[in-house]
Amino acid sequence: MTAAVGARPGDSPRAASVPAPNWVTIAIALFLTVDALITLVLEVFYLPIYAGHAHVPTSQPVLAAAAPLASTATTAGAIALPITALVAGVVNVLLVMGMSVVSQRIPVMIIPLTVWTLGFLVCASSGPGGDALLISDWPTMALLLCGLVPAGLYLYWRATARYAHEIKAVR
Repeated sequence: MTAAVGARPGDSPRAASVPAPNWVTIAIALFLTVDALITLVLEVFYLPIYAGHAHVPTSQPVLAAAAPLASTATTAGAIALPITALVAGVVNVLLVMGMSVVSQRIPVMIIPLTVWTLGFLVCASSGPGGDALLISDWPTMALLLCGLVPAGLYLYWRATARYAHEIKAVR
């Protein structure tokens, strides 16, 4: 019996037969990691989308151009619609599935999700002037939960399916 280059003791025969990563797999992993950051930025920027009509009080004709700016409740009557939270759930699962092409190991598959989470924490923290991209409200929490829970459940499913398959192979 021959061992594959880079095989470690205790590796399954399938894992031992996988060759070392080449430049294509490294490029795919790098692309998926950068894609996690790009999609996070787009999700954060498009998170405050509202549906419905905002009621802006009428004003005098002279101030008609400035009326939308002078309104104190520009979102009164509009409903927050965090579509990007749902997009984050789908995209993060797809990123993790894409990383499974590079490696079947869970620590490698979780890299895009980890980068997405760290980027989310950077966006949620305040900058030097006290500005923050994400505020503490329910769409922000929906973005965090929808971004992490579906991908985490997919990783859990992959991990338990792999171990169940290995247990059946031992019996």
